[in-house]
Amino acid sequence: MDPPGTPRPDPADPHAPHGSGDPYGAAALAAYEGSRALAARDAAHRAHTERLLLVCADTLDACGRLLAEGPDGADPAAYHHSLELVVRQLESAVSDEGLEVFGRVGERAGPATHHVVEVRSAPSGVVDDEVLEVVRRGYRYRGRVLRAARVVVAAAGSGTESSADSGTDGGTVRAPREGTTHG
Repeated sequence: MDPPGTPRPDPADPHAPHGSGDPYGAAALAAYEGSRALAARDAAHRAHTERLLLVCADTLDACGRLLAEGPDGADPAAYHHSLELVVRQLESAVSDEGLEVFGRVGERAGPATHHVVEVRSAPSGVVDDEVLEVVRRGYRYRGRVLRAARVVVAAAGSGTESSADSGTDGGTVRAPREGTTHG
Protein backbone atom coordinates (compact mmCIF):
# COMPACT_ATOMS: atom_id res chain seq x y z
CA MET A 1 0.00 0.00 0.00
CA ASP A 2 1.29 3.48 -0.84
CA PRO A 3 2.00 5.82 2.04
CA PRO A 4 -0.62 8.55 2.45
CA GLY A 5 -0.04 11.50 0.22
CA THR A 6 2.04 9.58 -2.38
CA PRO A 7 0.32 10.02 -5.73
CA ARG A 8 -0.15 6.95 -7.91
CA PRO A 9 1.14 7.21 -11.46
CA ASP A 10 -1.50 7.86 -14.10
CA PRO A 11 -1.62 4.81 -16.43
CA ALA A 12 -2.73 7.06 -19.29
CA ASP A 13 0.36 9.28 -18.89
CA PRO A 14 2.85 8.26 -21.61
CA HIS A 15 5.72 9.74 -19.57
CA ALA A 16 4.91 7.84 -16.39
CA PRO A 17 7.46 5.15 -15.46
CA HIS A 18 6.33 1.60 -16.25
CA GLY A 19 9.32 -0.27 -14.88
CA SER A 20 9.52 -2.95 -12.22
CA GLY A 21 8.88 -0.34 -9.54
CA ASP A 22 5.43 0.42 -10.97
CA PRO A 23 3.14 -2.60 -10.51
CA TYR A 24 0.07 -0.60 -11.59
CA GLY A 25 1.57 0.27 -14.95
CA ALA A 26 2.72 -3.30 -15.61
CA ALA A 27 -0.71 -4.69 -14.76
CA ALA A 28 -2.45 -2.09 -16.92
CA LEU A 29 -0.13 -2.87 -19.83
CA ALA A 30 -0.73 -6.61 -19.46
CA ALA A 31 -4.50 -6.07 -19.34
CA TYR A 32 -4.34 -3.87 -22.42
CA GLU A 33 -2.31 -6.44 -24.37
CA GLY A 34 -4.69 -9.20 -23.29
CA SER A 35 -7.73 -7.26 -24.44
CA ARG A 36 -6.06 -6.52 -27.79
CA ALA A 37 -5.33 -10.22 -28.30
CA LEU A 38 -8.92 -11.11 -27.39
CA ALA A 39 -10.28 -8.51 -29.82
CA ALA A 40 -8.04 -9.90 -32.59
CA ARG A 41 -9.27 -13.46 -31.93
CA ASP A 42 -12.88 -12.27 -31.95
CA ALA A 43 -12.36 -10.46 -35.26
CA ALA A 44 -10.75 -13.55 -36.81
CA HIS A 45 -13.61 -15.74 -35.56
CA ARG A 46 -16.19 -13.32 -37.01
CA ALA A 47 -14.40 -13.30 -40.37
CA HIS A 48 -14.26 -17.12 -40.39
CA THR A 49 -17.96 -17.37 -39.55
CA GLU A 50 -18.86 -14.86 -42.25
CA ARG A 51 -16.86 -16.84 -44.86
CA LEU A 52 -18.74 -20.01 -43.91
CA LEU A 53 -22.09 -18.24 -44.02
CA LEU A 54 -21.32 -16.86 -47.49
CA VAL A 55 -20.48 -20.39 -48.69
CA CYS A 56 -23.83 -21.55 -47.28
CA ALA A 57 -25.59 -18.61 -48.95
CA ASP A 58 -24.02 -19.45 -52.32
CA THR A 59 -25.08 -23.06 -51.93
CA LEU A 60 -28.62 -22.05 -50.97
CA ASP A 61 -28.79 -19.83 -54.05
CA ALA A 62 -27.62 -22.68 -56.29
CA CYS A 63 -30.15 -25.07 -54.72
CA GLY A 64 -32.88 -22.46 -55.21
CA ARG A 65 -32.04 -22.17 -58.89
CA LEU A 66 -32.16 -25.95 -59.28
CA LEU A 67 -35.51 -26.10 -57.51
CA ALA A 68 -36.90 -23.29 -59.66
CA GLU A 69 -35.87 -25.09 -62.85
CA GLY A 70 -37.16 -28.40 -61.53
CA PRO A 71 -36.20 -31.80 -62.87
CA ASP A 72 -39.20 -31.79 -65.21
CA GLY A 73 -37.85 -29.07 -67.51
CA ALA A 74 -34.33 -30.45 -67.73
CA ASP A 75 -32.62 -33.51 -69.01
CA PRO A 76 -32.35 -35.83 -65.95
CA ALA A 77 -28.64 -36.42 -66.55
CA ALA A 78 -27.96 -32.67 -66.82
CA TYR A 79 -30.03 -31.99 -63.70
CA HIS A 80 -28.11 -34.67 -61.79
CA HIS A 81 -24.83 -33.21 -63.02
CA SER A 82 -25.86 -29.72 -61.85
CA LEU A 83 -26.74 -31.08 -58.44
CA GLU A 84 -23.37 -32.85 -58.23
CA LEU A 85 -21.61 -29.57 -59.02
CA VAL A 86 -23.42 -27.80 -56.17
CA VAL A 87 -22.51 -30.59 -53.75
CA ARG A 88 -18.86 -30.53 -54.85
CA GLN A 89 -18.77 -26.73 -54.46
CA LEU A 90 -20.04 -26.99 -50.89
CA GLU A 91 -17.75 -29.93 -50.02
CA SER A 92 -14.73 -28.07 -51.36
CA ALA A 93 -15.57 -24.91 -49.45
CA VAL A 94 -16.09 -26.62 -46.10
CA SER A 95 -13.01 -28.81 -46.52
CA ASP A 96 -10.99 -25.64 -47.18
CA GLU A 97 -12.27 -24.41 -43.81
CA GLY A 98 -11.10 -27.58 -42.06
CA LEU A 99 -14.08 -29.95 -42.19
CA GLU A 100 -12.93 -33.50 -42.92
CA VAL A 101 -15.29 -36.12 -44.34
CA PHE A 102 -14.86 -39.78 -43.48
CA GLY A 103 -16.90 -42.92 -43.91
CA ARG A 104 -15.99 -44.23 -47.33
CA VAL A 105 -16.34 -47.68 -48.82
CA GLY A 106 -13.11 -49.63 -48.41
CA GLU A 107 -11.76 -47.87 -45.32
CA ARG A 108 -11.42 -49.63 -41.98
CA ALA A 109 -14.12 -48.79 -39.44
CA GLY A 110 -12.88 -47.51 -36.10
CA PRO A 111 -14.86 -47.31 -32.87
CA ALA A 112 -14.06 -43.62 -32.37
CA THR A 113 -15.22 -42.59 -35.84
CA HIS A 114 -17.70 -45.18 -37.13
CA HIS A 115 -21.05 -46.45 -35.85
CA VAL A 116 -21.71 -49.92 -37.24
CA VAL A 117 -25.37 -50.34 -38.18
CA GLU A 118 -24.99 -53.70 -39.89
CA VAL A 119 -22.44 -56.48 -40.22
CA ARG A 120 -22.26 -58.67 -43.33
CA SER A 121 -20.19 -61.69 -44.29
CA ALA A 122 -16.90 -60.57 -45.75
CA PRO A 123 -16.73 -61.11 -49.50
CA SER A 124 -13.47 -62.52 -50.81
CA GLY A 125 -10.65 -60.02 -50.70
CA VAL A 126 -12.31 -57.92 -47.98
CA VAL A 127 -10.92 -57.75 -44.44
CA ASP A 128 -12.76 -57.56 -41.13
CA ASP A 129 -14.15 -54.13 -40.25
CA GLU A 130 -13.83 -52.91 -43.83
CA VAL A 131 -16.65 -50.56 -44.77
CA LEU A 132 -18.92 -52.16 -47.36
CA GLU A 133 -21.61 -49.47 -47.44
CA VAL A 134 -21.98 -45.97 -46.04
CA VAL A 135 -25.38 -45.13 -44.58
CA ARG A 136 -24.32 -41.64 -43.44
CA ARG A 137 -20.91 -40.00 -43.74
CA GLY A 138 -19.00 -38.79 -40.70
CA TYR A 139 -17.38 -35.42 -40.14
CA ARG A 140 -14.38 -34.22 -38.15
CA TYR A 141 -13.30 -30.65 -37.46
CA ARG A 142 -9.83 -29.85 -36.13
CA GLY A 143 -9.34 -33.42 -34.96
CA ARG A 144 -12.68 -33.61 -33.13
CA VAL A 145 -15.37 -35.97 -34.42
CA LEU A 146 -18.54 -33.96 -34.96
CA ARG A 147 -20.57 -36.91 -36.19
CA ALA A 148 -19.64 -40.56 -36.47
CA ALA A 149 -20.12 -42.27 -39.81
CA ARG A 150 -22.91 -44.86 -39.90
CA VAL A 151 -21.63 -47.83 -41.87
CA VAL A 152 -22.13 -51.45 -42.87
CA VAL A 153 -18.97 -53.48 -42.29
CA ALA A 154 -17.58 -56.86 -43.21
CA ALA A 155 -16.88 -59.59 -40.68
CA ALA A 156 -15.24 -62.91 -41.43
CA GLY A 157 -17.45 -65.79 -40.42
CA SER A 158 -20.47 -63.67 -39.50
CA GLY A 159 -22.65 -66.06 -41.45
CA THR A 160 -21.37 -69.30 -39.83
CA GLU A 161 -23.92 -69.40 -36.98
CA SER A 162 -27.54 -70.25 -37.50
CA SER A 163 -29.96 -67.39 -38.05
CA ALA A 164 -32.03 -68.30 -35.01
CA ASP A 165 -29.02 -68.35 -32.65
CA SER A 166 -27.22 -65.23 -33.80
CA GLY A 167 -29.94 -62.90 -35.02
CA THR A 168 -28.52 -63.05 -38.52
CA ASP A 169 -30.39 -63.11 -41.76
CA GLY A 170 -28.38 -64.95 -44.36
CA GLY A 171 -25.02 -63.72 -43.11
CA THR A 172 -26.24 -60.27 -42.11
CA VAL A 173 -26.40 -58.97 -38.55
CA ARG A 174 -28.33 -55.78 -37.98
CA ALA A 175 -27.23 -53.52 -35.18
CA PRO A 176 -30.03 -51.96 -33.15
CA ARG A 177 -31.25 -48.64 -34.51
CA GLU A 178 -30.68 -45.58 -32.35
CA GLY A 179 -33.27 -42.93 -31.67
CA THR A 180 -30.90 -40.00 -32.16
CA THR A 181 -29.66 -38.23 -35.24
CA HIS A 182 -26.11 -37.83 -33.92
CA GLY A 183 -25.28 -41.45 -33.07
